[in-house]
Amino acid sequence: MHPLTRYYIHQAGGGGSSGGVGPIYSLPPYIQRGHGIGDYLVPLFRAINPLVFTGLRSAGKALGRAALRTGGKILSDIADNPQMGYKVIITKHVQNSFRNLRSTMMGGGGRKRKRRPTTRTTK
Repeated sequence: MHPLTRYYIHQAGGGGSSGGVGPIYSLPPYIQRGHGIGDYLVPLFRAINPLVFTGLRSAGKALGRAALRTGGKILSDIADNPQMGYKVIITKHVQNSFRNLRSTMMGGGGRKRKRRPTTRTTK
């Protein structure tokens, strides 16, 4: 018998000592159903996702504003004091902006809403 024919007959279950067609498909001992731990983590991630990314968006906006503000101060300082070294000016302004940014991020500093005055009418 040709070796490939013998191989395919054996795979179908008819080539063994038991004879006849045996089990063509058998299940492995462990079958994963669902997505494993992802079944539990995906809803948690979907709940946390908007909170995290809105925080990152606001932090990115604050960083961008601080970078633009610092760049403007550096350029105006270099234009006002050309005899002073530009490295000294840059390090001074960058350090100050990092200090300010850290205090605003940690302290929750930002724009605060104005409180409406509560007006009570007396009878």
